[in-house]
Amino acid sequence: MFDITKKLPEVETSKPDIPTRSGPTGCALIFQTKECQTLVEELFEFEGWDAPNSVDHHKVDSQFYAKQDSNLIIVELNESSSVVEDAEAIAATLPTHKGVVIIGQEDAISTLRALKGMGFYYVFWPINKYEFAEFVMHVHNDLKSYSGVSKERRAKRVAVVGSKGGIGTSYIATELSAKMAEDGVDTILVDHQYNDSNIDVLLGLADHTPRALDEFSVPLHELDLDGAINYLHPVSQDLRLLSLQGEASQDDLLAYNQTLCDLLTRNTNFIVEDFSGSVDFQVDCNLLVENYDVIAIVVEPSVAAVRKAKSLITNLDTIRDATHKRTRIITIVNHHRPDKSFVIQRDELEKYLGSSVDLDFNYCKNLPHLHVDGKRAYKHDRHVNQSIDQLVRLVNGRSANKSKGLLQRLGIR
Repeated sequence: MFDITKKLPEVETSKPDIPTRSGPTGCALIFQTKECQTLVEELFEFEGWDAPNSVDHHKVDSQFYAKQDSNLIIVELNESSSVVEDAEAIAATLPTHKGVVIIGQEDAISTLRALKGMGFYYVFWPINKYEFAEFVMHVHNDLKSYSGVSKERRAKRVAVVGSKGGIGTSYIATELSAKMAEDGVDTILVDHQYNDSNIDVLLGLADHTPRALDEFSVPLHELDLDGAINYLHPVSQDLRLLSLQGEASQDDLLAYNQTLCDLLTRNTNFIVEDFSGSVDFQVDCNLLVENYDVIAIVVEPSVAAVRKAKSLITNLDTIRDATHKRTRIITIVNHHRPDKSFVIQRDELEKYLGSSVDLDFNYCKNLPHLHVDGKRAYKHDRHVNQSIDQLVRLVNGRSANKSKGLLQRLGIR
C-alpha cells in the first residue's frame, strides 16, 4: 500500500530562534551596598547579558579598571558624602574609551550637570530593574555610536611650560608623568624638543631614538587613532612616550604632534606635554589656552625667568578672559640650584612674579646622579616626592594638601 507520509518532506520540529535583546557584553561593577550589587546582577541575568564583574569598593586597586575587557563601568556612590567630589577623585583612573555610570542618592541638577561635564552618566537611586535596563541600553547604544555623554570623556592635556631653558622643565614633566603612571593613571608624555632632546636620559631609556618624520610618514589628513598609537614608545605599564624628530620645520613638527595628541585623547587619561624653555619655537599662548586643560609654568628665582613668567601669565590671563576658557594655570618655582645661587629670595618671588606661587620644588643635590642612573627622583628624595605628589593633586584639580578621599577608601594611592 502506498504511504503518502513517506513521500512528504520532514517537518521541522525544532523551535524557532527567539531573538535576544542586544546589550552590553559585560560590565565592571564597583558596589558599596549589597542591595545595589543584587539589583545589577539580577538585571544582567534577567536580560541575558554577560554577568558583571562585581567588586566591593574596598578591594579595588589602581590597576582594576585597566584589566576590564568590557566597555561599561558602573560605580556606586550611594554612601558618598559628595558624589561629584568622589567622582572627580576616580576620574583620572577610568579609561576614557569606556562608558561610566555613576549611581548616587543626590537628587540635584548641579550633580547631574557636573557629572555630565566629566562625561559620566548618572542614575538616581533607588531605581527598579526595568528602568535601569532601559538606561543601560541607552548607554550601550551611545557607546556604539560614539555619541551622548560619553563623547565628552577625553584625556586631560597638561602643558608644562618653561619660562626659560635649563631650569628643570623636562625633569618636572617626566617626574609628573611617571608618578601618575605609577598611580595607575594611563599617561602619555609628549616631548616637544625636536632636536637634541634628553628626554630619554630623564626617563632612563636605553637606545631610544625619536620617531622620524619624513616623506614616508602618513599625511596629516590621513592620520587615525591606530596610526597615532604606532608613534608611541612604551616606557612602563601605564606610561608611553611620544617623541618626534625630522627635517621638517618646527611648526610642521608641532602641527603633526598636535594632530597625534588630538587623536590620542580617546586612548589615555592624561597627556603631559613638555614645552621646555629651550624648544626651538615660540610657544603660542593662544594654542595653550585653546588646547590644554592645565598649564604648569616652571620658573626659577632669577630675574630673567621671573620676568618671562610674569609676561607669560599676563598673556594667558588676557586670552582666558577674552575666550572664557577655563584653562587652569599652576605656577611652579624650581630651586634647581642652592638658594644662595639666585638673586630673588623666596619671600620676594610673588611680589616680582605678580601672582601667587602654587608649588615650590626644593633643591636636590643628588638629582644629576639620579638622572644619569635612570632613577626616578621622587622615589629617592622625600622632598621631591612631596612636591610631585602635590603637583599631581593640583593637576587633578584638588588641594595640594592631602585629605582622605575616595581614592584612599578605594585603596588607590
